[in-house]
Amino acid sequence: MKAFQKYLNGFVLATLIFFTACKKEVTVLPAKEVKQPLTAIQASYKKLLVAETAGWYISYKPADDVDEISVWMKFLETDSLTLLAGYSEFHVTQNKGSYSFGGQVTTELVFSNNTLWKQLELDHNGAVKFKITLQENGTFKLRRADGFDDKEFILKKATSQDLTVLQNQIEVVLIKIEAERELQRQRAVAGFRLATLGADNPGFYFQNLTVDNFSAYWSELHTVAKKFTLKWKEGILEKQGVFEYSLIPKGIALKPALVSGNITIDNIIFKDYTNHAIEIESAGNAGAGSWGHKHIPAYPYQNAIAGAPIANYTTVDFFLRGELPRYLGYTLEDVNFYYSPALQVHREKLKQIIGATHDVSTIFRLQFYNYNMNANGTTAENVLNSLQILTKNTAGANVFLAYYYNVEKKDANHVVLTFNGGTSTVSAPFKTAVEEFMEILMPAEGVTVVPTRRTGNNQFMRLVSRKDSRIWVELLSTPTGIYFN
Repeated sequence: MKAFQKYLNGFVLATLIFFTACKKEVTVLPAKEVKQPLTAIQASYKKLLVAETAGWYISYKPADDVDEISVWMKFLETDSLTLLAGYSEFHVTQNKGSYSFGGQVTTELVFSNNTLWKQLELDHNGAVKFKITLQENGTFKLRRADGFDDKEFILKKATSQDLTVLQNQIEVVLIKIEAERELQRQRAVAGFRLATLGADNPGFYFQNLTVDNFSAYWSELHTVAKKFTLKWKEGILEKQGVFEYSLIPKGIALKPALVSGNITIDNIIFKDYTNHAIEIESAGNAGAGSWGHKHIPAYPYQNAIAGAPIANYTTVDFFLRGELPRYLGYTLEDVNFYYSPALQVHREKLKQIIGATHDVSTIFRLQFYNYNMNANGTTAENVLNSLQILTKNTAGANVFLAYYYNVEKKDANHVVLTFNGGTSTVSAPFKTAVEEFMEILMPAEGVTVVPTRRTGNNQFMRLVSRKDSRIWVELLSTPTGIYFN
């Protein structure tokens, strides 16, 4: 019996060991984490951002070639945004713009188009939408949401040190703004000087752009279309160009640049506007000078185009004549055609003085005789050249009132005519009045002999005062057969 009991106990023990050995081990897994909805994350992020009353700070570098930009932002419960940055136009506190949250997989912070972020997108390919992730230290990590790059930026609570960095950037922005304002002011001054030049109309005969190494006539200055026309000489050839321009600080940039030989004028830098002209500080590599209304020409007029007795025959050669036939240049009765408005006043004064004893009602002409040699070739030099006033005496006969002058050729178009006091008996009573008139028409500075037109066989010339070019007289000029443009 005892043996059986012993056997039974062993069997039970063996059975227990068998079942215990065959029992499968069960692994207990931790509870699966339930992912927080994006809307809940966004709400929590907004709560944190809004709660920070000192605002948030980020140093943002939108592109490799752009310096880091300090940005301070305050997020408001109303989704509006207050922003200040070390960037032009956002260097004063902006109380406009808004922010929002988005994203389908991760939370994104989105800025509206009227904030700095849109401007940086336009200027430097920056972004307005960022993936935002809260860090354990309470900062946020921002990264472009469009995947353009993987650069990360830290949005953190603003400290006094951060705001000092921001303020230093703002100071730099203010200096740049002031510098740009000064440049803009200088551009505006340049534009004003050109507008003044275009509107100025002193009546001077010539319009010149003359600098140390270049001279040109200018015309058709259009300050709205921003273009003007120049004529200049290269050797014996006259060239013309139309130049557009843009305003630059203190002057203009030409498009295209004017190129003549080794002269290149790509820009013109102005100084003051004085005496109906803009002073030029520099004109490319052509030197300094002025651009405006002048009493003397920019360069000599061309030589005779036909009929000249010698080569290089100039307007002064034609006017003075060194050979027969003599030169005769005269006015007719159309006062407005033959006399400048400024000279008409002086002509009328002289006419009234002579009219006291002569009949000036039907004819009163100026006639210039040069190299007026008699048939024998024996005329004295001091009476070779004269201004003779053609009118009538009381009997109706023609009268020539002669006043003689000496001549001095200065250059191709410049001659000085000096009254030498010689008159005839019939001319003597009016000597003083005529001398005063001659000093106005023929000043000590001389006159420019300007070819004006050719009509049939007639060549017209003007004597233009080099002291005051508003004084000029038009002459129908002989001998015929010699012509200038």
